[in-house]
Order: sequence, then structure tokens, then C-alpha cells
Amino acid sequence: MTLALSGTISAASARDPLCAPLKAFAASVKPHETREFQFHTSWGQGFKGSDGFSLFAKRCDHGGYAPAKAACDALLENGSAEFPGLNALRVIACLSPGTRFGRQLSLERLDLALPYGTDQRGSEVTIRLDHDPELGGEALGIEAKGY
Repeated sequence: MTLALSGTISAASARDPLCAPLKAFAASVKPHETREFQFHTSWGQGFKGSDGFSLFAKRCDHGGYAPAKAACDALLENGSAEFPGLNALRVIACLSPGTRFGRQLSLERLDLALPYGTDQRGSEVTIRLDHDPELGGEALGIEAKGY
């Protein structure tokens, strides 16, 4: 998969509807607590075990945690089923606003940790993108460990 990016993801992140709920999720995690959610996408077909034809499928598992549910809702509404790597790049741009990406960047797999917050209080956020052999399609996982 190749993503044609114009380099404007970083500049647009302030207006990206994913950013506010993602930041709220990362900020909500208390010290010594870990929270996570998984955004699943499939392009060209539904998930394994689904009936009938489907051009794409999306689902998000938030474990009942309200800030994760809000982030899931934003991804379900605004996330790409066709380009899961673009979703990961948008998450990075939201949580690390100084990050810039080059043109024609292709992102298919990712395991990245970044700090969110201050040195005294925040979360270490791990962003993972990989194929989901159990469900089919791709899985974008966001995990926040509070400190």
C-alpha cells in the first residue's frame, strides 16, 4: 500500500476531528494505570465470519472506558478503512504535533511509543498498526500508560 501524502498532516492536525478525543484519552489515564483501544478496518471485504458482500468494515473495541469510546467514535466517523496507515499517521500527528511526514510515505506496520503530557504527569502512548489474523483486516491499537 502506498499513501500519497502532501506533508500537510502535521499542519492540519489542529483541525483534525480525531485530535481532541485522542488527546483527551491520553490525558485521562491516571498514574500506574493502563488503558487501550483497538480500531479495526477491512477494505474490499468484511471481517472474517461476516455475512454477505461488504466493500469495507470498521469496528472499535474500547473496553467500556468512556475516553476510549470517544476516540473510537471519532475514528469510526473519520477514520479511513482503505488506508489504515493514514489513520496511524493522523494519530501520531495529533499526539506529537511537531512531527512531519514526507510525501509518498507508505506505512503498513508500526510499533511506536511516544510521551504525551509533561515530564511530571502524562502517558506513554504506544501506537501499533498490524494485520489482525483473527478478525481479518488491519488493527490500529492505542495504549496509554499513565505516569
